[in-house]
Amino acid sequence: MNAIKFDILGQLEVKKRLQLLQLPPAKRRQFLGGFGREIKRQTVRNIRAGHDVDGKPWAPRKRGRNRRLLRHLGRQIAPIFTTQDSVEIGFQGIVAKQQHDGFAKVMNAAEITREKGKGNKDSVPASSKQAKSLRAAGFKIRVNGTKKWRAPSLSWIKQNLSTKKAGLILKVLRGDKSKTSWVTKIPARGFLGVTEEQINGFVNKIFDNTINSRV
Repeated sequence: MNAIKFDILGQLEVKKRLQLLQLPPAKRRQFLGGFGREIKRQTVRNIRAGHDVDGKPWAPRKRGRNRRLLRHLGRQIAPIFTTQDSVEIGFQGIVAKQQHDGFAKVMNAAEITREKGKGNKDSVPASSKQAKSLRAAGFKIRVNGTKKWRAPSLSWIKQNLSTKKAGLILKVLRGDKSKTSWVTKIPARGFLGVTEEQINGFVNKIFDNTINSRV
């Protein structure tokens, strides 16, 4: 889907539909252009509010949940295209379309490095998630001066293991095989469009303004 088409005539009452059909071309373009601008404004409001066209919140990020989603996508809504009885509004950038529809992306280690930048994981402490996973996988350490083994605390793991080392230990404990590539699924976060109620409100408002204007 590259654009959404809104059939304006189908949303008008019979009387107003006949009035619109009798308008000169300039007036019809004025009406359709105004309707398209209202849709774009509502789309930006959807993005800022973080919900889809029906008002349902988007799926949250798996990481960095405190950051607002899709902050700049309002700039990627394409200019309005009008016909004699409809308005089309689409995507100006591939990122906006992907986020709106959702997509699956094949990732590998090289792409992760490019996206996140090169970092020295040997100096980064193990995360809380890794610490819990290690405990769940049965990770144990030797008690000093004895032959006994015990499960370390979460704080000990984070203080004594790096992200890289914790990851390697987890792979050994789980018997994981290194993956050369994997699929990352981005959920659809719809934002382009309006509800039927909003369409009716825009149509009536813009129609009256158009009829009463001097253009």
